[in-house]
Amino acid sequence: MRLLGSVLAALCVGAALHADHAAPAWGIALLAQMLFWPPLAWLLARRSRDPVRVELRNLLIDAATAGVWIAAIGFDALPSAMLVALMAMDRTLAGGPAFGLKALASMALACAAASAALGFRFDPVTSWDVVLACLPMLLVYPLATGLLSRGMAEKLFEQKRQLERNSRFDIATGLMNRQQLLFAATGAMERFHRTGRPSVLVMIDIDRFKQINDRFGHTIGDAVVEQFAHLMRACLRDVDTGGRYGGDEFGIVMPDLQWPEAIEAAERLRRQVAACQLFPEQLQCTISMGLAETHPLIRSVTDWVQLADSALYAAKRRGRDCISIARPPAFVARASAEPVAPAP
Repeated sequence: MRLLGSVLAALCVGAALHADHAAPAWGIALLAQMLFWPPLAWLLARRSRDPVRVELRNLLIDAATAGVWIAAIGFDALPSAMLVALMAMDRTLAGGPAFGLKALASMALACAAASAALGFRFDPVTSWDVVLACLPMLLVYPLATGLLSRGMAEKLFEQKRQLERNSRFDIATGLMNRQQLLFAATGAMERFHRTGRPSVLVMIDIDRFKQINDRFGHTIGDAVVEQFAHLMRACLRDVDTGGRYGGDEFGIVMPDLQWPEAIEAAERLRRQVAACQLFPEQLQCTISMGLAETHPLIRSVTDWVQLADSALYAAKRRGRDCISIARPPAFVARASAEPVAPAP
């Protein structure tokens, strides 16, 4: 944009200098600035440890230089007005209103100093040749600025969407993160206490996952987690919420579901994982699962998760690769779980 603005501004200023029969030195100086200053400013910012600060300084230099050229063309009305508008618009977009005012002050000071050095020449009349030379600036630069602003807005919007997605999803698996899983569980529990519609919470753990990491390394362990997440997503209903609770532990909130359907869905997932041969290094992984249904005695999500966890650890104590269900009344007095043997 600096290069484009320099070329278009040079057409306006060059036409005004030609109309005033200015000395050739002015034209040489204008050509040199147009050719050398944009790449030099880019290099200065790119090689700096603080490129934003350097670029803001470059923008102030642009504004001061524009003030010098306004004085050099004797305040020719149309080119001068365009230079002021260009500097005000770009600097305000780049650094905000305060920086825009700072740039205008820099331009005014440079213009006053240059005008004093040149004898305060003032000739605001714009000839038709200069008007025609200013047309590209009037037509092209606003369009380019609009396209650039639109592109930056779309990029910022996409970055915002990505940040929002990262705040809700686990990056490694694409599943909901722990916070969102608990949020879904809270909604299911509140709906149960309000309407009586039951839900089942499933807690899942990849069996002997630490041994996989120790034997094959964390890269293989991560691949196992990703592959399991893919299998789990394929088994979810549209209304289910699957998430990564942490490490190798996962959870599923199954709304509007009771024991028979929930056990059937959990068993289907257990079988698919046990039969999967796609894990790296030909690993054959298994999972343990604990199920807990909503119940009037369960009043908090923490208790619901603890109940499902108690069933999960009961499944691990039974030898892993199986499903256990937790009974809420037993949880009130003492957390317990009822095992469900895997189907043959």
